[in-house]
Amino acid sequence: MDWPEDGPPEAAVPSARGSPTRRRLIALLGGLPAISVTRPAVGVRQPSSRVAASKPITDPIARLFAEFRVMLDRHAVALSGCDRIEAALLAQIGSPRVPLSAGWDGAPRFATNAGTIDDAMPPGRHRRRLQRVLQRRQRRWDEAARGAGLTAAQAREAALDGAVIDLADALLATPARTLDAVVLKLVVLLSTQEPGPSACSLSPWRELRLILVDLRGLAADGGPAP
Repeated sequence: MDWPEDGPPEAAVPSARGSPTRRRLIALLGGLPAISVTRPAVGVRQPSSRVAASKPITDPIARLFAEFRVMLDRHAVALSGCDRIEAALLAQIGSPRVPLSAGWDGAPRFATNAGTIDDAMPPGRHRRRLQRVLQRRQRRWDEAARGAGLTAAQAREAALDGAVIDLADALLATPARTLDAVVLKLVVLLSTQEPGPSACSLSPWRELRLILVDLRGLAADGGPAP
């Protein structure tokens, strides 16, 4: 990876951003009729994250959806924790990278992996030296990350991310008996599998979003299950 300036780009600096899955879920809930972030109704009384695990919900899809949202919240907290530790490390020791020759526009460039060095530098002593320097800086970063708790925090975040996907899979595999349940399944499908904002206007994600709005309208009107 090349960084064209004297530091990492703004997008590379960690922040408390939450996961893409969580952002998509909130956007989907907020964009549907009669659904908002504070009232994720679709006919189901949604418990808060604090009580979701203890308050029973009879509908299996509604229960799984409540657990899915709680796990997303936990994952967001873990991700935010990783971001804070990483930001502190970046401020303290900087990122593990080495300078390359300036780009065509004269802007400084940096490499964070050996492949970038191989692509940018001809074989020879200078290339080998840059690779050795990068290895030393990467080892220093890894040691600092372990000491600061970043490595352990990243492992916890990865485990929670896996738990989110497992819950989504369990919900999608559960038979839906009502239109509300179908709505929830489609919301989870889109929030976990849609590639990103740019995919909203592409097939099949555009059509799935339109179907979601149709189903929510039928559910709100008390229409028959398809």
